[in-house]
Amino acid sequence: MLKKLLKLLLILVAILLIGGGYLFFRLHNDIANVLQAENDWRSEVLEFPLIFASDIEYEGEEHIRFAPGWGEKDNQEYFSYVFLWMIEENPNLNSSKLESIVNEYFDGLMGAGAITNFSFFKEIPETKTSLEQITENTFTGSIQVYDEFFKKELIILNTDIKTEYCLTENKYLVWFYLSPQEESHQIWNKLKEVNLNINCH
Repeated sequence: MLKKLLKLLLILVAILLIGGGYLFFRLHNDIANVLQAENDWRSEVLEFPLIFASDIEYEGEEHIRFAPGWGEKDNQEYFSYVFLWMIEENPNLNSSKLESIVNEYFDGLMGAGAITNFSFFKEIPETKTSLEQITENTFTGSIQVYDEFFKKELIILNTDIKTEYCLTENKYLVWFYLSPQEESHQIWNKLKEVNLNINCH
């Protein structure tokens, strides 16, 4: 019996090591971030298919800039960040389609967070996104999501989303601006100051 348990434990450790190695190489790449921000805004670039949300079937990259206080739950910049999808195909988004994509994105992200926290059987509350389409390419609304990384509770992220076409790169861009703060807070000015370091015209 003890040998069987030891064998199962070794298999589990091997799976975790292999999965951890795969995750490391997926998250550490040489792709330059096209988002320009202050030096203290952490940078990250992911490739599609996203490792935590592989059912979002785009080809391209996700470029991210995190506000300095993003990971500090008592900071005014907590969970405030910008990410940009730079993708090959026109996503043809509307409110309903975008809500579904955002829900899938954050459900996958927080599920991956639970695994990295060794909470393999934790039931993460489903993400609930509500968006209003303002113009053909702009949306605004809120995302109720469980923060598995820091607060371990449901939070509300306010969001602005916009789409555009980058002519010089022949790519479609989807911008996501997120923060728990109301849009009158100064963090929103900082979020909107994040811009491209490439010319799209």
